[in-house]
Amino acid sequence: MRELNNKRKSKDGRLYESVNNYTKYKLVEMLIEKYKDSKLDNLNAIEQLSDDVLNVLHVCGMKYYQKLHSNFNKDN
Repeated sequence: MRELNNKRKSKDGRLYESVNNYTKYKLVEMLIEKYKDSKLDNLNAIEQLSDDVLNVLHVCGMKYYQKLHSNFNKDN
């Protein structure tokens, strides 16, 4: 039983690590593409940045939703 739990934790850990790495990659990619030559010196630019970050998080979340949803519902 412990081996099964350890395998599950290991598999879950890899999935979460994959989500983390993909999300970081997409955020950095967006920042480089849109903001490499920009200054965040006014409220409108900062609001646009926050909208862009939320959009990237949304896309990443949707990519992994099914995998994570099935993981969270294993015990039910």
